[in-house]
Amino acid sequence: MVAALWAASPSGAEPPWQAADAIRADLAEAQTKQLFDEPTAGPVAAAEAELRGPLRRGLALSAPAELSEIESSLAAARRAGASRDEVGLAAARGRIVAALRRGALAVAVAAALRGDAAEARAWLQIREFRQTTRFTRPGVDATAAVDALAAGEGSPRETAVQIEKDLLDAFQARLFTNLDEASQAAERGFGGRFAETAAIAHGYWLAIAAEYGEQRSQEEARATDRDFTALAAAAAGNDRARFEAARKRAEADLEGFTAAPLTPDEEVNRASQLTRFLDLVPKEYDKGTSDGRVTIPFEVQEAVAFMDGVEAAFSDLEPVLLDRDPAAVERIKSAYAELRADVDDAQQSVSVAPQEELDAARDRAADTFERIAPKEWTEPSEDADYELVDISLDQLEAAAGAGRYQEAEQARLAAYGFFEFGPELKLRAFDPQLALEIEGLIWYGANGDSGLATLVARDAPLGEVRETRLDLDEKLHDARALTGDGASAMTAITNSALIVFREGLEAILILAAITASMIGPRAPLRRPIYRGALLALPASMVMFVLALLLLDSLSQYGEKLEAAVGVVAIGVLLLVMNWFFHRVYWTEWIKGHRDRGKALTGAALAAGAGAATVAGLYTLGFTSVFREGFETVLFLQALQLSSGTGVVLAGVTLGLILTGIVGAVTFALERKLPYKKMLIATGVLIALVLVVLVGNTARTMQGVGWLSIHPIDIDLPLWMGTWLGVYPTVETLTAQALAFCFVIGSYFAAEWMRKRDLRRAIAAYEEEMRGSDGEGAQAGDSWRDGAAAGGSGAIGSEDDAAQAPAHSLSRH
Repeated sequence: MVAALWAASPSGAEPPWQAADAIRADLAEAQTKQLFDEPTAGPVAAAEAELRGPLRRGLALSAPAELSEIESSLAAARRAGASRDEVGLAAARGRIVAALRRGALAVAVAAALRGDAAEARAWLQIREFRQTTRFTRPGVDATAAVDALAAGEGSPRETAVQIEKDLLDAFQARLFTNLDEASQAAERGFGGRFAETAAIAHGYWLAIAAEYGEQRSQEEARATDRDFTALAAAAAGNDRARFEAARKRAEADLEGFTAAPLTPDEEVNRASQLTRFLDLVPKEYDKGTSDGRVTIPFEVQEAVAFMDGVEAAFSDLEPVLLDRDPAAVERIKSAYAELRADVDDAQQSVSVAPQEELDAARDRAADTFERIAPKEWTEPSEDADYELVDISLDQLEAAAGAGRYQEAEQARLAAYGFFEFGPELKLRAFDPQLALEIEGLIWYGANGDSGLATLVARDAPLGEVRETRLDLDEKLHDARALTGDGASAMTAITNSALIVFREGLEAILILAAITASMIGPRAPLRRPIYRGALLALPASMVMFVLALLLLDSLSQYGEKLEAAVGVVAIGVLLLVMNWFFHRVYWTEWIKGHRDRGKALTGAALAAGAGAATVAGLYTLGFTSVFREGFETVLFLQALQLSSGTGVVLAGVTLGLILTGIVGAVTFALERKLPYKKMLIATGVLIALVLVVLVGNTARTMQGVGWLSIHPIDIDLPLWMGTWLGVYPTVETLTAQALAFCFVIGSYFAAEWMRKRDLRRAIAAYEEEMRGSDGEGAQAGDSWRDGAAAGGSGAIGSEDDAAQAPAHSLSRH
């Protein structure tokens, strides 16, 4: 019978969504004519005529109650028009609009259950969407489900469930929006608008009433129905006081109710977004205000937008939280109200609250939420972050298409911020190359595509922006799939292991050089040095834990903290390079340790190895290793921020094992290893690390806005960024060039100083030899020739200089 009815429809009949739009438009025209005291019979009759064909048949089959209400309301509209009843006509239009949308839901669900995707899509176009914020998408789950059904990728039952869930969510959201609009209309004296929006709210309640009765009880559903009927009647009678009283009761009835409950995954997603938005509200406010005044209005506007996101996300989660701790929910809402008042006042130039006030409100809300929320809600959600990235990229594309490139740049920075704060931290542990490609597409380019930063900077047409966006979407899809499974973090483990091994090797070489001369009767004196070195290992671990705790407490600052740690590490490396090229590190450092060890050894032999001497040997071993441990902790912090503590600790363990093996072999071979050559190789390695670290740190500083970014139009292989920290921007390449110049300049400066000192020593020696006999002069000439021959390297010349008569050079 159903099939026969559909087959009987005339070809070319007006689709239901078009007829529904025409009915709303006709009634709006009738309201306009009524305002100008013109006859309304014509538009109302046109609306009645539209209620035919597929629209009537669909409603008659799947939503007969809604069809009956539409017909009776059209009759009421005709009477109201004839009697010049503005409020009656408006209320009738509100009932018709709500009934059309309720009926469309019923018909779309029935079509989906039949597997008729085309019919379901036609009726879905009558729907209304929930109001969105800048960082929430319109509800398109129903449309996506219908598209999947049409493509054979979804079942009829699953499609029907998704349609109902999506539209019930929109009905509930719009119910509250219409109640707000009704109150505003009543306050302004707009009687017609007051009655119409109240009628729509009542109609939307009827759409969710069945679900309410299932979740609560039929008795409660009947009580709530009475409250909504009362508020609609009060609005139709232009009784504002009765309306507000009924509204208050109705909203209390709906508190904690969700017509379309979120799935567990959706709850985690929204909770993660809530946490992210809440963190950003005071941050954006801080960037946009200073000394009690607004300095950057756009940043304050961003704070307001993020506050909108906080409230929208919390409203979705509130029903679950109310079941867990209603009092805590009220405290959270109170803190949100403070934040809302502060950001709104700043945006409207009413007042600028102290930053501490916003931070305190944010902390109260976040701490209370974390205490009462399910554990899984408080854990990061990559899906939520990827969704926010997508939303921001949508905004970028829309702004670029409209020629608003400043807005496009802000959307690009927002997209990068959401990526950097969330998915990137995990992705860099799993696939650094993919993370670099995504960063490149957001910034300066990758895989032959120009980066979004470059495109926005030169006001590129939408087509070029869209091309990069499509490539970026593909990479983000790959990243989303990668970070969602249990992929190995071997890259991060390897990196942290190499850091530990590299610094451990330096410590081993220094210890071996110190103890090389402790043989025979002095061999037992190695033990205090070894024990002091072993004590430095747990001391370094304690320092790592302390640094870890400190960095965790500051983790909200993201890459800003990573950039700061990078700057500190660069400072340490610059100091190390200075030691290397001025012979303090590889000659005076080791020679000083050995001389100190010999002095302590002699004191020990003379005094029977007293407690003070043993303590000195302990200190010698401890400081030799702890210094390297300190460097290791600094270098590991940036890796810990991006890859996580567990991954770094696994790499540290591996590095310690490798270091232990090399240490055992080294001390077994004792003095047979070429220490100087190995230290020279280590110096070259540290010089390379310095250049790489400078490039990566400069790039991070660009990401947080501390450095500007000027892309260079050259196509560099991505591995150069991954392994060498080389990025095609003016700032990063300049910083690396300066670091390289420092390394080379430090070397030549050290050589010049060495040769200057050597020349002075030779001149002083020759001056002293002029008064001596010929044999002394001949010896001086031989020594000078030998020193000149060996002057091509710092280490060789140091050995040659050591051959000069001690009494001659000691005072130089």
